[in-house]
Amino acid sequence: MAAQYVLGYDIGGTKLGVGISTVDGKLIGTERIPNKDTRPEDVLPEMIAVTDRLLAAAGLTRQDIDCFGISAPFPADPVNGIMTAPTNNPKWRNVPILDFLREQLGMDGCFENDANCGALAEGFFGAGRGCRDFLYLTMSTGIGAGVITNGRLVRGRSLCGGEVGHMVLVNNGRQCACGQRGCYEAYCGGRAAALALQELLKDNPDHPIVQIAGGRIEDIDMVAIEKAVRMEEPMAMAVWDDMARKNAQAFGILINTLSPEKLILGTFAWAIGDLYLDPIKKYLPEYTWPQMLEACEIVPSELRREISAYAGVAAALNFRQERI
Repeated sequence: MAAQYVLGYDIGGTKLGVGISTVDGKLIGTERIPNKDTRPEDVLPEMIAVTDRLLAAAGLTRQDIDCFGISAPFPADPVNGIMTAPTNNPKWRNVPILDFLREQLGMDGCFENDANCGALAEGFFGAGRGCRDFLYLTMSTGIGAGVITNGRLVRGRSLCGGEVGHMVLVNNGRQCACGQRGCYEAYCGGRAAALALQELLKDNPDHPIVQIAGGRIEDIDMVAIEKAVRMEEPMAMAVWDDMARKNAQAFGILINTLSPEKLILGTFAWAIGDLYLDPIKKYLPEYTWPQMLEACEIVPSELRREISAYAGVAAALNFRQERI
């Protein structure tokens, strides 16, 4: 009898998730391992131990598993499955995690960008079910995307496709952490927006936004900005409006280029809600053709904060489908 289960691993900055799913997409067991400021030589063996513990709890063995999937942050070497320089854990450098798991588990598997895995997870389990053309955008600290076209994940020649956060929206604009200037992420990523506002207020420690953040300029973050907007603080509202327009510009580029059925949006969309989405939707008609906008539904993630539990197994399910 063919193996009827898959394994998934999600490599986060503070937690590393392990999950087991049936091949028809039913999640049957998950566990998380602390991964903040850890060394791979300590965590990798623990991944195997947790895997075997989950299998035993489910009454399974490794022979019941068809394949595994890894959801990993980039930059990385996707061809060889090597975590080269993840920004969320500086101790993980040039880690050949794909080969390690292949050898230790005795089975084949895949290595995917975490934004791609988010899209696959929404496709198998969330807001993308039954949809053959959609994008999932990570809208949080940074901005990335997983692109599904005609039911297939788009990786591109370099296998790094979907880096929409680094579309340049402003010529010679803000410095982005990626090295370019004027990137979408430099204006609408949570960390970049907060840093830009911190810079604006560096000589104004008594400003209301600083007080909302607890009195320290360096503690201004998206939560503080949102609170200030809800209080109708003028500077926060101006920053919010600029973010909405930049988001609309980026969404318009994506909609006009790919004409998706859905844009599925990550953290900010479901955590903040209409305060975040309504201004973007107001500006969108300025940036996209009406027939394409009408054909595209803009929705928040259904999986929300649980998406990491599904990311690795979604990669494995997709890998299994691509092999058939």
